Formats: sequence, structure tokens, C-alpha cells
Amino acid sequence: MKISLYLFVLLSVLLVADCVLFYKFQMSLAGYHSDIILFWSWLLMSLFVIVVYWKKLIAKIFLGLMVLAIVGSVLMMGLPLYTLMLSMTSAGLHLKKDLNEKYRAQIVGYGVIVHPWIEIIEKQGLLEQVIYKTTEMDIERLKKEPINVKYDALLRPELRISQAKNIILSKETDSTIAITLFYGGPNKTLTFDKTNKRLISKVEK
Repeated sequence: MKISLYLFVLLSVLLVADCVLFYKFQMSLAGYHSDIILFWSWLLMSLFVIVVYWKKLIAKIFLGLMVLAIVGSVLMMGLPLYTLMLSMTSAGLHLKKDLNEKYRAQIVGYGVIVHPWIEIIEKQGLLEQVIYKTTEMDIERLKKEPINVKYDALLRPELRISQAKNIILSKETDSTIAITLFYGGPNKTLTFDKTNKRLISKVEK
């Protein structure tokens, strides 16, 4: 019983640390599924601890807080719950690709009111960091004419990020990095500035 409690505390600390790293520094455990495994391990251990210590008041309070969190996420149009389920399962992953020994890329979507976006991630051993991220709205802003929609979900691009079938690292210099999204023709090359971490050009051919 004590071992299960210690393991629960350890998983809780790791999960909190992982969340803080991600939301403050865009860093997480290496690999797309590592965070998912950590979350579900914590959830299963939480339920196990609640059952084992059910006679304790703290276990009942903890279960009540978990239920309230689920109910609250459903009441808010279900958006928080939908986001959690997409991010903590493979449902939110559209495509992932190792670009080289230093970078990997992934196309993900965790919401119902935005299109999936692309992330370029730098591998850092046991950790990794999202260093470039671009959405359909970011690409739209590169056009000379003003954006005529307010929300990302209203955009209707001819080549959506989520429709890409493959991703390659096409070029890297001291100041820029470029990736190509393959659709089977035409394809889309996105170039990012390394200094400000922003998308600076898009070429379709």
C-alpha cells in the first residue's frame, strides 16, 4: 500500500513538472506518446489509490475533485474535455516524422474550432522542445491581401496542413530552416526564421 502511494506521488510530481515545462517552455518528454503514457499511468494509479484508501476522507475528496473536473469540462461546451482526449490519446496526431537526428516534425490538432497545425521539435535527449509552430492563420498572414476571416476554423485553404502525406527537412542555414509538406503535388515549403522563431515564407509548387 505504501509503495502504491509513493508511486502515485512520484507520478503526480512528474506530471506536474511535465505540464509546467510544456506550458512555460514548450518542452516535454521525448516522443509523442511519452506524455500520453505518463498521463494514463497517473490516472490509473490515482484510481487504484482511491480504491485502496477509500476509507480515508482525502480519497473521497480526491475522487470528488476528479468528477467535478470532468463535469466542469463537459459544461463548457465540452471543449476542455475534447481537448484533453485529443491531446492524451493518439486521436490528435495526424502525422509525425523524424527529419534528422536533431529534429522531428508533427502535425497535431487538439481543438474543434481550429485546424491542425505543424510543429518542428528539437530533440534534447530525454526531453524535447517545440521550437517552431505554425497554423493555417499564420500562413494566411503571409498573403498581401488582408485576412477576411476572424477565426482559424473559417479558413478554407486549398492545401491544408492536415492533408500533408509526408514532411521533409528541405534546407537549413545559420538563420533559417525550411520544411516541405508533400501532398502529391503541388507541395508546400515553409521557411522559418531562427531568430524570432516565426514563419517568413511559403512556396507552393
